Formats: sequence, C-alpha cells, structure tokens
Amino acid sequence: MDGAKKIFAICGEFSGEMHLAKVISSLKDIAPDTEIRGMASSLCKQAGMSLVEDYKNFSFAGVTQVLTNLPKILSLKQRIVKAIIDFAPDVLLLVDYAGFNTQVARAVKEAQSLNESLAKTKIIQYIAPQIWASRPYRIKNIINYIDKVLCTLPFEEEIYNEVEQDVTYVGNPVIESLIEMSQEDAKLEVFTALKEDYCAHSKDNDDIGLIPSDDAPLIGIFPGSRGFEIEYTLPLFIEAARKIHEEYPQIRFVIAKAPTISYEKLLKCGLVAASDLIKVIDSQMISQANQKLLKAADYLWLCSGTVTLEAALYAKPYFLTYKANSINYFLYKIFKIIDMAGLANIIAGKYIVKEFLQKEATAKNFYEETCRWFEDANYLGTMMQNLGILKEMLSGYETSRLVAEEVFEASLLE
Repeated sequence: MDGAKKIFAICGEFSGEMHLAKVISSLKDIAPDTEIRGMASSLCKQAGMSLVEDYKNFSFAGVTQVLTNLPKILSLKQRIVKAIIDFAPDVLLLVDYAGFNTQVARAVKEAQSLNESLAKTKIIQYIAPQIWASRPYRIKNIINYIDKVLCTLPFEEEIYNEVEQDVTYVGNPVIESLIEMSQEDAKLEVFTALKEDYCAHSKDNDDIGLIPSDDAPLIGIFPGSRGFEIEYTLPLFIEAARKIHEEYPQIRFVIAKAPTISYEKLLKCGLVAASDLIKVIDSQMISQANQKLLKAADYLWLCSGTVTLEAALYAKPYFLTYKANSINYFLYKIFKIIDMAGLANIIAGKYIVKEFLQKEATAKNFYEETCRWFEDANYLGTMMQNLGILKEMLSGYETSRLVAEEVFEASLLE
C-alpha cells in the first residue's frame, strides 16, 4: 500500500453523524493512519475526523428554509467541493443528506475529468436517498454520480440491481445504536437523573410527586430534532398528555430533548405551562439519553424520523406523527410514491403502527390510540408480534464495520 489513505466524508444531520462516527472508528481500527477530513460535527471529530465545516452551522429543513438560506448553502457547497479537490481523497463518502450530497457528487464528477489527482477518487453513498418513497427520478443522479451505493434497507438492493448500479446491502446502522441494558436498569437511571436534577434546581417540593418512581408506567415523548417539528408537535403532545393524566393519573411523561433543540425552545412551545406534568432529560443529565428513554419507556409518542425505527427495534408500542406548514406538506404529497411514512411500516409492507400525519395529527387521536394500548390486549399483542418479526428481519449485520471495509477496499483501487 502506497502511504496512508485519504477519506473525505460528508454528513448533514445528527443521525447521520452518529452512523458516520462509528464508521470512522472502524476505519481507524482497520488502518490507523487513514487521514479523514470532512463536514460533520463533534462526534466525528472525537472519532478522528478533521472538520472542514460543522453542519450545525447550516441546519436548514423544509423547502421554505432552504430557499431562504440558498446563498449560504451554495457558498457551503463551493467550499466543500474546493476542499475535496485540494485534498484529492481516495474515497468520498457521502452519508444520507441526499440533496446536498448529490450536488457535491456531481461537482466532483465534473472536476475529475479536469483534475488528474482527483481522477482516482471513488464516490460512495452510504444510506441512500429514499427514491422508493418519492422522486424516483433521483436514481439517475445515483447512476451518473455515485460509484457505489451502500444501502441500509433490505429491499433497496434489488432496486439498484435492476438499473445495474454497484450496490451492497450492509444492514441497518440503527441496530448498532440499541443499548443492551434491561428496561428496569434504564428506567432507574432515567428516574434517578430526573430526581437529581429536580433536587438541584427546585426550591420547593410542590411537584415532586410527578417525578417518575421506579414502578410508574412511563410514556417517552420524542417531539423532533428540528425547530419547526417542535413547534408543530410539542403542543399536541402536551395536550394529549393532559388528557391521559386526567384519566390515568399514574402515567408519567418524559421528553427526550435532542441536542439540536434548546430547553428554551421547549418552554416557548408550551412546556412552560406543563413542566409540572412532563419532565425532560438530555445528554447533559444522562449519557445516551435518547436511547435510555427508548429502553426505559413502556410506551412512546414519536415525531416521524429515525427514532421510529429505533422504537420498533426496541419493540415498544408507539405511534408516529408529523406536521409541517402547508407548503412543505403540499410538496411532500405531490412527490411521494407510497402512503406510509414510518420505516417500520414500509419495511413490513403493512401498517404495524399508527401514523398521524398533518390533519390527523391531533391530541384527540394521540389520546385515543394510547388508551387503546391500555385497554385492548389483542391490539397491543399483534403490534408487538409484528415488531418482533421486523427486528429479526434487520438483525445479523455489523454495519459500521462492513461500511468501513467497503470504504477501505475502495481506497485501494486505482
């Protein structure tokens, strides 16, 4: 092997960064002298990446935000492409973040014909665009600009094989995020962190009774990782929690705050009037806060996203919801191919869990679905059985290691 290999990697959001950080760690295990640069944030920096840009400075979601910040996005793309050309990596690894990464891949492909040092660069897409869900024409971009796809859903491999795109199914990285501790231990750790935080900040004991106790039934709430998701979903979750508490006062509620969301944002979106009822944990209070709440909870209320697949693999009863402004949702309806939004439902090919989207995203629907879990054993049992089948379908892969091996092997090719 001629010298250390060079990898440039790009991700643009927290879930993608978690997966990329594990790949970087595996790459360092395979070849410790591998030089890795790219766009990510602190997790990847800790794993061994030299940051060229921090994506947290460019977190725009939805059509309106993207259009408003288009000059910043275009400037970012230009800087990233220049950094790639100057670095001349053996492999360009693109993780999810399809819109931006496709534009970068196209620019690099065009530059390869003009730059001899860049000609050897192999472009790999890890976590492919969901062309099966919307905008199927995007597969042309994959064919034209991507050398290899590392797909993470079992049915995707066949889609790419049909168009003769080099593809390998590497399993789903969400499996690697699951923690091994028991529900009892996770619940104890979550409740202990909440009590310690309460004692450190509270001047009285008026609402200490609503701090969960070890045997309290627990609903974990995941209202989203983007500002607009919190604005639309959190007020609905709060209203539903109040309805549930009136009828089932023993139930406790805990929110997992995403690192991209401030506590002030939660307060502004309704929590200030519900802090007596709904408690909050985050990574400052407890390590792996999201995963531990997923494991600790008896039931889950989720904003649509990667967390819905994590919940399915933990085999927890849940529903998912999603609500956006009318323009974004209208465009989503135009471009979508399938009616399902949740990955668990899509992989299973049927509705395992309820989806409450846009107009159906109401506190009344959340309340009624949750009550059905409590009162209909057959309904709940069928859901749990289907979730178990889904986990078996996705298990058995060391995804991050497989991705690292694919990247390293590509770096050896001339």
